[in-house]
Amino acid sequence: MNRSAKDIYYVKAEIEKKIKHSYLEKYIDKPAIDEEKLFLLMEMMNHSSLPESHKQRYIVTTMLVQMALDTHDKVPSLTSPNENEDVKLQKQLHVLAGDYYSGLYYLVLAEISDFEFIQLLASTIKEINEYKMKLYYNEIDSLQDYMLIRNIIDTHLLVQVASFLNISMMGKIVEKWLLVIKLINDIEHFNARKMQVHSWVKSFFDKSELSKQLTALLQQLEDEVHKLSSIYSSLSNYLETEITSIKKAYISTMGEEG
Repeated sequence: MNRSAKDIYYVKAEIEKKIKHSYLEKYIDKPAIDEEKLFLLMEMMNHSSLPESHKQRYIVTTMLVQMALDTHDKVPSLTSPNENEDVKLQKQLHVLAGDYYSGLYYLVLAEISDFEFIQLLASTIKEINEYKMKLYYNEIDSLQDYMLIRNIIDTHLLVQVASFLNISMMGKIVEKWLLVIKLINDIEHFNARKMQVHSWVKSFFDKSELSKQLTALLQQLEDEVHKLSSIYSSLSNYLETEITSIKKAYISTMGEEG
């Protein structure tokens, strides 16, 4: 399996076929497929020892889990007593949709009887939800704590899959790259005053701190990419190009602002 645009399009089409549900689509938006995570999963599978016949199923099931987690996140944590029935229905359907996507991955994996991978995904979902509860119940007291917990929520699934595939080094690089993407989104939303975080978190945010984290993380990522074996040339070439582009777009701008 390689990661050509044609392959990504084909796997996306397979995922979309799995999640198609006419009733849900009538009331809620079809969930977006995170193409960056899909690309990274395909790279990981390409360097795994799994049988070719199983690789696509592992990708599809992992993305179904990611979509289930993302869909549950769309349910507002606060409820207004003045909500109309349509709003209530939409909330309920987001919960049911997330559960539906979760159930689909069990079905796909059951077809290849991979109970070990089912167990891994189930335990990872449990761990991610526990971290989400820490945010929900305000169990943080600094920007660093908030960023750490949120970053685990965003990267833990792919990191655990990499560990399962015995490519932990690749998992560490994937983790750092996803954090870079998250920080860039934070900075862009901060600039546009569209930070979608709890009010008690906003007081922690400081653009200069976000910029420092991005600069340090890019340097760490660049150093690790340079150490990658030549067998990972596809991933390293992609990341080197992206890192250079980010430095031009963000690091130079941040230097001018400072």
